[in-house]
Amino acid sequence: MIRFLRYAWAVYFFLWFLAIFIVFLPTFWLLLLHERTYKYAHNLRGIWGRLIMFFSGLRPRTTYEAPLNKNDQYIFVANHFSYLDILSLNVQLRYYFRFLAKSELANIPVFSIFFKTIDISVNRKSLRESVTAFNAASEALSNGDSLGIFPEGGIANNVPKMVRFKSGAFRMAIENQVKIVPVTIVDNWKRLPEGGFKSGGTPGKMRMVVHEPIETSDLTDKDLPDLIEKTHSIIQNTFDKLNFEAANEDNR
Repeated sequence: MIRFLRYAWAVYFFLWFLAIFIVFLPTFWLLLLHERTYKYAHNLRGIWGRLIMFFSGLRPRTTYEAPLNKNDQYIFVANHFSYLDILSLNVQLRYYFRFLAKSELANIPVFSIFFKTIDISVNRKSLRESVTAFNAASEALSNGDSLGIFPEGGIANNVPKMVRFKSGAFRMAIENQVKIVPVTIVDNWKRLPEGGFKSGGTPGKMRMVVHEPIETSDLTDKDLPDLIEKTHSIIQNTFDKLNFEAANEDNR
C-alpha cells in the first residue's frame, strides 16, 4: 500500500509539472526569443516551480548563511541526488543564474526549450562538446551572468555520499574571479529519489542551505584541489548533519 501511494504521488507530481508547463509555454517561448528577457523567463520558472510545489504538498525552506549581493556574480554548486534538485535551485535560490547541466536534460522535451536558449548543456562523453560548453559558460560569466552547476556531473546513486566533484566549475571560478557558493540540498533524496519511478516519492519539506560565498580572486590553478575539497566538505558535512546527526540524537 505504501509503495502504491509513493508511485501515485510521483505520477500526481509529474502531471502538475507538465500541466503548469503547458500553460506557461507560450510565455516562455516569447521571453526566450531575446537574451535581454532571459531573466524574466528565469523568474517565470520560479513561479512555475512554486506552483508545482504548492499543489504537490512540497514545503520549501531556504537558509542563507550570508546575504547574497544582487550586483555580484556567483557560481552556485550543489549536491545532486534527485531530479527535484533542479526545481529547488530555480525556486529556492532567488537569484538569476543559468544552468550548466548534462546534455541528457536537453533531450527531454520539457527542458529543451531552456537548453536551446538560457541554459547550457554539456556532453561530458565528448571532449569537443565539453570544451564548447565550457567556453559558452565562460562567455556567460564574461557577460555578467551567474551559473548553477551540479559538479558531480549527474545524479549520484550512492546517498548519502556525494561522488568526487568535477573541476570545471571551480576552474572557471578561478579564471574569472567569480565567487563559489556551496548549496546543500537536504531533503530531496527522500522526496523523489533519483528519477522518481523506481521507488516513487512523497510530499514534505525541502530544506536548502545556501552557504557563505567562497572568494576566488586571490586563487590560482594551484589552489584548485583545495577549493574543490573545501566546497565538497562544506556540502557533505551539512547534508550529513541535517539528515543523520539529528536522527541519531533522537535515538539515544
